Amino acid sequence: MNKILYVLIFVALSTCTFAQVTITSSNYYQPGRTVRDVYAVENDANDSVSNGSILVTPLIFGNSLEAQFDVYNLTDTVVYAGPSTEGEFTDETCSFADENGMRMHLNVTDEKAVCLGISGALTQLGLNDNMEIEFDEPMEVISFPAVINSTKNSTAHGSYKDHVSELQSAINAMGGYYGSMIYSALVESYDSVMMDIQVTYNSSFDETGSLTLSGSRMMQGEYEYLRENRQYSYITNMYLRNITSGQYQNINDCVVFGMNVGEVLQEYAGMQFPITSTTTTLNYWISNDNYPIVEMTTNADLTYTKHIAIRYEDHTTFCSDLEFANIEIFPNPTTDILNIAVEDMDNGIMNIYSTNGSLVKEVKLNGSLNSINVNDLHNGCYFFNILYGDKEISGKFAKN
Repeated sequence: MNKILYVLIFVALSTCTFAQVTITSSNYYQPGRTVRDVYAVENDANDSVSNGSILVTPLIFGNSLEAQFDVYNLTDTVVYAGPSTEGEFTDETCSFADENGMRMHLNVTDEKAVCLGISGALTQLGLNDNMEIEFDEPMEVISFPAVINSTKNSTAHGSYKDHVSELQSAINAMGGYYGSMIYSALVESYDSVMMDIQVTYNSSFDETGSLTLSGSRMMQGEYEYLRENRQYSYITNMYLRNITSGQYQNINDCVVFGMNVGEVLQEYAGMQFPITSTTTTLNYWISNDNYPIVEMTTNADLTYTKHIAIRYEDHTTFCSDLEFANIEIFPNPTTDILNIAVEDMDNGIMNIYSTNGSLVKEVKLNGSLNSINVNDLHNGCYFFNILYGDKEISGKFAKN
């Protein structure tokens, strides 16, 4: 259940041009585009960090975070797809999926962007991969252009129906014979399950300024930003359709063997309906990018941070694990010389790109070990492609 709720925080929209402090749809997400986390940390509630130790003036995100969060890694975040040609969301102009496979469906025009609904799997309840929750009315999430002090408030409602047999594995897992007994009694009285979700969305662009990214695990440098304070609130409920009446009943009103089904789910599966939650996210949009460079997920009153990610746009095919690519790069970060060792390479070409996708250097490689002088590059993060024969290897390095 949390997966379907958590995906809703990934509705990230449009481009911020700081000179005009404006987000427009002119360079909106392109199908096939991938956005990745350079530096990501996520902790449980007990390990959350006080925002006062992160949101300092001036804003500096870097090595200090590593001392506060103990989980950091490079991960795929979202991949953008083209419009649907069939199914519930044929009106979409693009969609994106998080690394768990949940997909957000959007329709974007020059005036606004709206969310049509979500799709994916609700695996906690055994519901299938083809779940599609289409909102009764599209949920408007941004009006263009978005500028400092602009706000958006909207609501959405959607539901998903399936045969009650989709719950069998989850109910059986409650406790062997006991779970099987409950399920057998359930299907005698109920034939369908419905998940119902109500969403409230609030967003305000409340701050501009500059932030600095430091440390070797992220893009380095100073960036001007427009901050979006975004909040989603959810009410999720479950209903079962009574075979006799043909009406859907709230799970807390359903009874088998004299037992309340909602109470049984709460005791044995840890699910108490309705499920209510609120997610607050601070997104730091930067100039010439259309995804927030920093995302912080906090508690509702913005006092503690539970998740933080520093992001970049992937302009090239990227290999996040160089060992599988039979390549070594060292030192990384480097100050002047970057050594490249590629197994079984005779001749090749190395293209180096800046974070905005511009080709900044092209180098011919001879043999399996090459030393590249990068002293002429500005400090920051760079991506590279190595082409040799019919093979291609991609990666990243940092210049200090």
